[in-house]
Amino acid sequence: MCVRKRVTLKQVISIVKLSVLFIWFWPLPQSSSKWKVLSMKLYQYSSILFAITVMAPMLYSVMNNLDDSNHIIKSLFALFPCCHVIWNILCHIVIYQQLQFVTFEMERFCALIKSHEEACIQREYVDKCAHFYGFCIVVFYMSLFALILGPVVLDQPFPVTAEFPFDASRQPLRIITYLHQVVVGLQIAAHLCVNAYMALLLWVTSARFRLLTEEIRAATNIYDFIKCIKKHQQLLQYTGKVVFTVRPFALGTIMSSTISVIIFGLLLITRGPVVLKIQCLFLASCALLEVFMYAWPAEHLIQISSDIAQTTFEMKWYESEHFRKNLQMIIIRSQKPIRIVLPCGFSSLSFRYYASYLSTIFSYFTTMRIMFEKQKDGV
Repeated sequence: MCVRKRVTLKQVISIVKLSVLFIWFWPLPQSSSKWKVLSMKLYQYSSILFAITVMAPMLYSVMNNLDDSNHIIKSLFALFPCCHVIWNILCHIVIYQQLQFVTFEMERFCALIKSHEEACIQREYVDKCAHFYGFCIVVFYMSLFALILGPVVLDQPFPVTAEFPFDASRQPLRIITYLHQVVVGLQIAAHLCVNAYMALLLWVTSARFRLLTEEIRAATNIYDFIKCIKKHQQLLQYTGKVVFTVRPFALGTIMSSTISVIIFGLLLITRGPVVLKIQCLFLASCALLEVFMYAWPAEHLIQISSDIAQTTFEMKWYESEHFRKNLQMIIIRSQKPIRIVLPCGFSSLSFRYYASYLSTIFSYFTTMRIMFEKQKDGV
């Protein structure tokens, strides 16, 4: 009988790190030379330039075909994923030091973890989540190959619908343009894997809360309990930095996914090749997976951060007045669960938010479909 090999936490970190290797997203060690840091920044600025030079022909195509709704929708096919790439890079540049701190704090925690703690994390988190996020990473890169194979099965010269103010059908300009779009497509796939990176930060933070609840249950005297209180204070500070880091990336994902799903949905109802509709259905599923990758760990973080208060209350707090006073401190801090509240008036991430998000997406799609059909009928 073949026994399936279990993926460990350290392997998960290595896989996520590898998935964003192409875009140089994983922070450099603090001891890195100035030349290496400068090289990373220049690489990211060049990535922004690559994305903009792919967006320009798509916008040029839209401007030249304002009377053709189908052509406009096809031209916008990869526009917003490119905007997502630029958004992620800008966020990475702005909050780089914060991202560097929370990432290497996570790696330090994983390096110093004890065997029984690693077993708990393996059982409660890695075994339950690793395959889903691994599946998402594979799907994101598969969507890249679906985009690359577009010119092979569809009647179009390049992976995305675009027009140029020059003749791009001649060689070697055609192969250069094709490779240019493939490189940007690879950047898009890697930036989709940033969602797995942010989810990893949230899951490891939740795991640390889970281990803290076990330490509180195992505390037998006031000295052990005071150590737990200090750990709780430090963990709350670290979690605040993780939430601050994750928020802008989650916001960019939600905005890009919302618009992309609507565009993919409109392509599904237009008259077009079956292969294009299958491609759109596949990409729309990827966009919905992106948001769920945040909603799941955010929901768990809400629950596990609240469980600290319940675990503390179940201790024998009535045996000592001094014990009772210290217990009140940790209960009060745990009564307000940790939520990832998105900026710009969005709600906090959770399963409830994801359900409302799906409902809103379908409402937007229905409205856009009605407008599209009215415009098509000339009403």
